[in-house]
Amino acid sequence: MTARLRSSALLFLVASLAGCGETVIPPTDCQPEKTRCSGACVDLQVDPSHCGSCDRACAEGQSCERGKCSGCQDECEAGRVRCADGAAALQTCLAGEDRCLTWSAAEPCGSNERCEDGACIPGCQDECPESGARECSGAGVRECGEHDEDACLEWSTVTDCPARHTCVEGACVAVCEDECPGLGARECVGEGTRVCGEHDEDECLEWSAVTACGERERCDPQTATCRPLCGDHCDPFSIVLLPDTQYYTSKQADNPSNTYYKQMQWILDHRDDYGIRFVIHLGDVTNNNTVAQWAIADKAHAMLDAAGMSYSMAPGNHDYLNDGVFSRGGTRFGDYFGPERFAGKPWYGGSMDANNLNNYTYFEVGPYRFMVLSLEYSPRKQTLCWAESLIASHPDHRVVIATHCYLTRGGGYSTGCPDGDYNVPGADGGTVWRELARRHSNVFLVVSGHIGDSEYVLAQGNNGNFVHQMLVDYQFEVPCSASSAGACNDHCRSSGYTGNGWLRRLVFSPADEKVFASTTSVEAGNTAVFPGGEPTLFCSPLNAQGQSPYGADPQGPDHQFSFDYALTDPVFYQRDDAGLLGFNDLTVNSAGAGNQLVPRVALSPDGAFTVVWQDNSSSADGDGNHDIMVRGFAPGGCERFDDLVVNPTTSGHQKSPSIGADDNGNFVVAWADDRDGNGVFQIYARGFNADGTQRFAERAVNSVAAGQQLNPRVAMAPDGRFVVAWEDDQDNDGNFQIYLRGFNPDGTQRFADLQVNTNSAGQHLAPSLATDSQARVVVAWQDDSDANDSYQIHGRGFAADGGQWLARFTVNSVSAGQQRKPSVGMDALGGFAVAWEDDADNNGKSQVMVRGFKPDGTERFADLAVSSPDAGEQLAVSLSMRPSGDFVVAWADDADGNGSHQLRARGFSSAGAQRFAERTINRDADGQQLAPDAALNDAGNLVFAWEDDMDGNNGFQILAKGLETSEL
Repeated sequence: MTARLRSSALLFLVASLAGCGETVIPPTDCQPEKTRCSGACVDLQVDPSHCGSCDRACAEGQSCERGKCSGCQDECEAGRVRCADGAAALQTCLAGEDRCLTWSAAEPCGSNERCEDGACIPGCQDECPESGARECSGAGVRECGEHDEDACLEWSTVTDCPARHTCVEGACVAVCEDECPGLGARECVGEGTRVCGEHDEDECLEWSAVTACGERERCDPQTATCRPLCGDHCDPFSIVLLPDTQYYTSKQADNPSNTYYKQMQWILDHRDDYGIRFVIHLGDVTNNNTVAQWAIADKAHAMLDAAGMSYSMAPGNHDYLNDGVFSRGGTRFGDYFGPERFAGKPWYGGSMDANNLNNYTYFEVGPYRFMVLSLEYSPRKQTLCWAESLIASHPDHRVVIATHCYLTRGGGYSTGCPDGDYNVPGADGGTVWRELARRHSNVFLVVSGHIGDSEYVLAQGNNGNFVHQMLVDYQFEVPCSASSAGACNDHCRSSGYTGNGWLRRLVFSPADEKVFASTTSVEAGNTAVFPGGEPTLFCSPLNAQGQSPYGADPQGPDHQFSFDYALTDPVFYQRDDAGLLGFNDLTVNSAGAGNQLVPRVALSPDGAFTVVWQDNSSSADGDGNHDIMVRGFAPGGCERFDDLVVNPTTSGHQKSPSIGADDNGNFVVAWADDRDGNGVFQIYARGFNADGTQRFAERAVNSVAAGQQLNPRVAMAPDGRFVVAWEDDQDNDGNFQIYLRGFNPDGTQRFADLQVNTNSAGQHLAPSLATDSQARVVVAWQDDSDANDSYQIHGRGFAADGGQWLARFTVNSVSAGQQRKPSVGMDALGGFAVAWEDDADNNGKSQVMVRGFKPDGTERFADLAVSSPDAGEQLAVSLSMRPSGDFVVAWADDADGNGSHQLRARGFSSAGAQRFAERTINRDADGQQLAPDAALNDAGNLVFAWEDDMDGNNGFQILAKGLETSEL
């Protein structure tokens, strides 16, 4: 018996004997059916006080029957013990208050005990420290808790950690994390590719090392694989350069054997196998601009039209011939290759004007977009400006410029394009480069003909881009039917030269990132052209006469070569003129008819400039009557506003214009006006904003209308205040005085008319004036006060309100001879210089002199000779001074005394030291160049304007040229 069982039995015995006294009397003296209880013998079967056992009394109202109290039901057998509370406690069967047997309250077993078969016996042992505790087991984790029927704690079964995890301190943690999205995934990294996979000892996914793409490959972002840089557009394609065809049209018959037709047919025959996408004519389509020659060219290119082949055309100098005289306006180019021919063709973009001399075309190959700009021979400045705006409007195109005259032998820029023989003012090769090609980052190729040679030159543009420049012209090749090439020793530039069918094919290879130049003759196999039909070049060392610009072998490097060009590089656009605003030989007047005379130019601080001149291109006001015209230009020479008539009343005659501008580009024009045609002139002025719109209306300058008022000059201060000086003979005595009047920027009077010269006797002519930053003015004029027909240069200074600032003074130190037509310039602080025509020795040939003055009128530097003492004369002096005091003097120079003048200029510091040497400004020396005017700003921009009759027809045009003093 266990200790627990023994304890329960004792308790039962004690409970049974309670109330029986201290001495228990053994029931030995009672009858057998009775039992002694409390000193009496009782029948336990029926005694309600001792029912079933001593002292077990039945409840009130109950009787004892058969040892049990009637009226209740025993739940258990007396003395019985059972387990309770999930085997954690004991219950004993005892008599309750109703005397019936019932289970007692549960009595818990002891610590670490459990109840089994009615007895508390030693229990189970906890296997783990506390519920919820976790620990690692093998490759998994288990948890402490009651995981079976007993109440003890035990470890759960092991839960394995997921893949790529391990157990650390009772928890599954990742051994590694995937670095990439999925097995086999790929991505581009820089210039290579990498793959997602298990590339190390753990089971996680990670990117492989980058595998660099090949030299001409890139990682395709769509497939993340290395592919050629050109992707799906790697096939090579070609364009054809068609050099001077002038002798095919002029020397060969119009029949199928004409080389021009053969060239067209060759292009069409090889269109597919060579991938020919475009044909560029390089100019000189004809030799003499005749109808018959144009007819051949027309039919030749009709072959391309019929086949749908795209092409471009450019005129050459020979296409300008008209009855033996070169003239841009006389060409028949537009009659045969005008815009109408190309209307409706998707690859034709348009033209600058109606004759199509300047046009643009397109071609595309896959993603590669090209624009071809075909420019006139010796492009005019307005043409270059048009081309600039066109390139800027196509920033996503690769630009090819084709112009007839560009490179020359040796690879330099041709200087002979605006040749006097051609009477065509415009650009030479260097000008096209400086003012167009090098400024735009998407220009990559410039091609030309004109000079019999083959040249390739690589140049770098202002934006760091490379520009490939090419000269292709084989026009002087002569057919040779000799048996061997060595016998063809006089077949260059000799009788019968035509060109021998040579053309240049440029093969673009996107995969190789190169362009291959291939030179071919369509006369290959023709024994009448080449010995044995084998193509050979005769303007080579084969030529005994020395004309050998290139090698004889068409497979040699002069004719077959390559250059790097990555079509796969994206097109980027940027314009940069490098801050250089110079320009060459700009024709200022738009209308070329009649005479354009007396130009005057005003220059703003930013380089914008305005030119005014007298013009008789219109016959509406009568023959010989001029109007005053003005035109504005942006820095660099492109148009700011078009020609406009300054004088609102166009009847009669207007002449002698003058112009002044403020620091914002606003300007005033003054002129002499005889609107009623009576021969009597008044001085008028009109104000304009920088964009050419009116600032104030025309107004009379001279207050007294009597007599003659001539030769006005206007000067404007930086803030817009201006003054006008003029010759005035209001008393009609034939002697002119110099008058001056001051105005506010809006044209209202600042001070009234005043006489500048203090001595009224004699003649006072040719006023010139300049202002400083305070609107003070110095006036200089030629003066013959003593009426001896010998002029001196006088000057006088005035304050902004018209009061005297400097008393009258004589400019020239040497009074002998004649001093005429002064020109004055002034710096910002009032220092000034005066230049003039000087004939001190009275030989009738003037030289140019200049003298400098301080603001107080004292000498800054003495008289010095500006022009060289040549045999001829120097006339029409113009001086312009920048605010810092440096200045430029220009003049018309007939140094050789042949009666033809050139425009010359020389630069000086404020102290009179030379800044740049005397130089010729006009490029075409033919004919006359007269009446120069110069304008210089503080940035060093320098603009000249002059009358030019280069063709000697006595019809003058107004030309202008811009220079940077830093380039002089």
